Order: sequence, then C-alpha cells, then structure tokens
Amino acid sequence: MNWITKAINFGQKIKKVLKKRLTKEEINSGQFTSCCIGPIEKSKLIENFYQCPDCSKTFPISPKMRFDSLFGANNYEIINTPSVSDEDILKWKDVSGKYIDKLNATKKKTGMNCSIMVAEGTLSKDLDVVAVCSEFKFFGASISMNEGEAILYACSKSIEKRIPLVLFVQGGGMKMQTGMHSLYQMPRTVLGISEVKSHNIPVICVVDSVVSGGISASYASIGDFLIYEGKKSKLMFAGPRVIQGTISSGSLPENFQESSFNIDHGFGDFVIEKRIDTKNTLVKLLNILLKIDTSVSSISADETSELNIKTREAS
Repeated sequence: MNWITKAINFGQKIKKVLKKRLTKEEINSGQFTSCCIGPIEKSKLIENFYQCPDCSKTFPISPKMRFDSLFGANNYEIINTPSVSDEDILKWKDVSGKYIDKLNATKKKTGMNCSIMVAEGTLSKDLDVVAVCSEFKFFGASISMNEGEAILYACSKSIEKRIPLVLFVQGGGMKMQTGMHSLYQMPRTVLGISEVKSHNIPVICVVDSVVSGGISASYASIGDFLIYEGKKSKLMFAGPRVIQGTISSGSLPENFQESSFNIDHGFGDFVIEKRIDTKNTLVKLLNILLKIDTSVSSISADETSELNIKTREAS
C-alpha cells in the first residue's frame, strides 16, 4: 500500500467520524442544548427553570418538577389514575416495531403509566388545587385512553374536593397508535371539564411549550382562563408548515401561533413571561376567582409581573 492509498483511506475514516450522528442519549447527556443563539448551557436553563434567558422559550419539564415548583418538594399527593385493560387495542405495528413494546419501554424509562400525571396539593394558605401535568418524553405527551381516564379522574377529584383544577397542557395531539380510541378522548375530556365548571369550580389551562392537534381542539381550550407560559409558547391545531401550504401567496407572521399572536387574535387571556412567576400568578388569580383576597378585584396582563413580585415579597 503506497502513501497515496493510505492518505485516501485516512480521509475516508475522517469523513465517517464527521458524518456520524449523535444518538438521543448522547444529546440528552451533553452539557449543551440548542436555542435561539445556538448552543446554550443546560446549567443556565436549569437556573432559569428551563426557560431560555435570551428568547424566553420554555423547554418541557417533567410533572414532578412542575409539582415541586407549585407545592414544594414532596409536599403533594400523586393521585393514582385508572388504566384501561387493553392499551394496544389495535395491535399496532409498523416498520420500527410493535407499539406495545415501545409503550412498555417508555413506561419503564419514565416511571409513568401514561403521559398524564395528576396531583393534589396546597398552593398557598386556604388554596388547594388539583393539578394535571404532561410528560413530553412519553410519546410527545400525546393522548390515548389512559390519558383520557387520568384527566377525567382529575375532574372527578376536583368536584369531590370542590377545589380548582389547573391543567398544564402540552403535546402533539391524539395518539395515532390507538386510532379512534384516542379521538374519543376529545369529547370525553371536554365533557369532564364542563362538568367541573358547572359546579362553579375554576378551571385554568396553562399552555406549556407547545400544544397542537386534538389537545388544542379539546380540553386545552375550554378552561375559564387560557394562560400562556412564556412568550414563545405555541397553541395550534396544525403547524406553520402545514398552514403555509394552504395559502396561495405571501408568508406567515414571524410570531405566528405564538402566545402574543394568539392573544392579539382573541385566543387566550394573558402571558406569564417568566416561568418562575407561574405559581404566584395562579395564586393571585385564584384568590380573586374564589374571593379569598377580597381587597383585589381585577388582574391584567400588564400588571401580572408587578403583582407577582408583590406576592413573593408578602409571602
């Protein structure tokens, strides 16, 4: 083998190394993630409660992290929700394998039976709530039968205890692997939340990161209040790429389907710009709705940040 052949072989080896793609495990275990300015240290995200300090984009967090931030670490009760007997009712299988195998692997990895987790806890003095959170690592927080059962059970608990229901909604819609059985959850969850509201119990929906598909077309949009967490959070049915394909000319606005765009077009109430202010904003809003703090009669998006600061100082 002469030096030219050696050089060519060496070059091929370099190409293979450069072309090698990182696995999800390698990406997740790294010290950086990608955002508006490019790579950003994960430690900075953690310090800012998984929200980009530059563009305010919120990254998905686990239900237990959410519950810890709302109620304090281990200061809440996880509610065991029902499960259906046959989670793979269509016996779904595609080129990547069996759905039931992926489902069992995801359960083991996340420690959850479905993408929805429900907890009951105390936000502040005389203010208990039932909170519903999603795990994005569980099939993108998509909804199937067990998720529907979990949301309905949360509605039942809210009515039983006569305490507010707060839903942190995210996810890509209904789960295709269970077909119509997933789509059934849209009217079921709507009816469940409507029943809570019929008992004059407040229902608040908080848009967390990205909400789309059947989630946005069902329980995410029918609360007494629709609040966005972070100005980059999105609520949509179809995404921008699909919408762009339906218009004959022109381009979509830069902030299309983001919180500010939706509120400007009448789809939502206000934005919590900083995720760390979410708890205090909920406390303030629920105090007004439940007339716990009778000295306050109104709240607006402009005064939300100031009210949050005052609430923190008072506590």
